[in-house]
Amino acid sequence: MELVGIENLIAEVEKLGQQGARIENKALREAGEIVKEAIKQEAPQRTGTLKKSIEVSGVRTKDGFKHVAVGPGKEGWYGKFLEFGTVKMKAKPFMAPGYEKSKERAMEKITEELRKGLGL
Repeated sequence: MELVGIENLIAEVEKLGQQGARIENKALREAGEIVKEAIKQEAPQRTGTLKKSIEVSGVRTKDGFKHVAVGPGKEGWYGKFLEFGTVKMKAKPFMAPGYEKSKERAMEKITEELRKGLGL
């Protein structure tokens, strides 16, 4: 997800240095939790293992961009087969619809947390 329109807010957070990094990380984790809950609602439930395994990673940096990953953990390893299908099984996506339903709320949460961190 790419945030457009809050570049000035992000620039102000980056000026704070280490404290700004903490604010950014908290905002990303909070947004990740929103996406996690939406994906859980979309996940099929036979035994409940897949829903229980959906988690938010720690904040990571790749190519200069911070992000969190949301998806099934080790216990829900088979989630990729449901999401994308196999040669013998039609796809039953749950992650993409969950993300689509929650991305606006997640972006709002990031903006809210950044503003709160800056005292705006």
